[in-house]
Amino acid sequence: MATTLHPIVYWAQTEDNISLKVDLRDTSDPDIDVTAEGLYFKAFGVGAGGLHEYEFQMDFYRNVNPDRSAYRVMDRAVEFNLTKDGPALFWPRLTRDDPKPAWLRIDFDKWKSEDDSDEEDEEAVMKKEQEEQMRQIEKELLETKEQAFADLKTVYLFFFNLLQFIGYAYVVVYLFCRYAFYGKENMKEAFDRAVIPLGICQMFAFLEILHPLIGLVKTGIMAPLMQVVGRNVLLFLVILPNPEVQSDPMVCYLFLVWSSVEVFRYPFYMAGVIDYSSEVLTWLRYTVWIPLYPLGFFSEAIVIFLSIPFYDDTGKFSLSLPNQYNISFYFPYWLYAHIAIIVCLAPSLISHMWRQRQRRFRPKKPRTFHVKLN
Repeated sequence: MATTLHPIVYWAQTEDNISLKVDLRDTSDPDIDVTAEGLYFKAFGVGAGGLHEYEFQMDFYRNVNPDRSAYRVMDRAVEFNLTKDGPALFWPRLTRDDPKPAWLRIDFDKWKSEDDSDEEDEEAVMKKEQEEQMRQIEKELLETKEQAFADLKTVYLFFFNLLQFIGYAYVVVYLFCRYAFYGKENMKEAFDRAVIPLGICQMFAFLEILHPLIGLVKTGIMAPLMQVVGRNVLLFLVILPNPEVQSDPMVCYLFLVWSSVEVFRYPFYMAGVIDYSSEVLTWLRYTVWIPLYPLGFFSEAIVIFLSIPFYDDTGKFSLSLPNQYNISFYFPYWLYAHIAIIVCLAPSLISHMWRQRQRRFRPKKPRTFHVKLN
């Protein structure tokens, strides 16, 4: 009587499933029966003993669900996926009888025990904690970056306003002392001493147009645009190219008015940058301009008017025919137009400043409480 050959069978488990791999190649004529209590297998194939008929039968440690179990015959093995019946738990062994058959071995590639499950749970918890820590670190880095940018912005705006204040304050102090001690004597020297710091401050004032554009400050752009462009056009295109008007006291009066406005404006901005509130600075910021703005517009118009004879006599910045561009431009006409622009825009800028003052000093409405009577 021929001896029955058993194939090598590898098994592994999870809480819910049993996996079996019958190590039999080129399987043919399989006879397989899966029941709740056990498994019967018989087939021809190439196993550990060569090409023979292999057979085995096993009774499971606990029942399985045949309806939810399946198998597949492949070229190199026959694989089973058996679903455990009942509560999800790990079996201490595969077969009911102990010890296990010699041909039954553990599939370490798929093996999973309760300890492994606990370790995986711990790994999942650790992975989740690590991900949470990474998210927290990223959040803290983002907050640190935002805080660093805010601090850098604060430092930049504070020193920008401080340097502007120093420049304009120098002009105010110098011209005031000059008038106090020497009157109108040698105004050209006074102009030469005051125009350099004033010109530097006016050049840096262009940054006040850029600041709201890039979000450094939350203010409008039209008011600084009109003021900075208007002043710089007058300073660099009308006054500096005209040596005659530089000796006129009206130019230094204009410089004194411009700078007097700024020595109260920039300290107010510095206080705002560091979140410091001062009623005195606020009142000066929104009150000093009331006499100085109209005086400044009037002085600008007078200085432009005084400059017209020089540009009329010299033809500087004017373009007459014939020329290669076949166009003509008479600069004094542009100066007259500039005076008209000042007259037209001055009320708008004054009105803007007045509305700001009203909003700042508007009395707070008392809170009212309504009592409903039944």
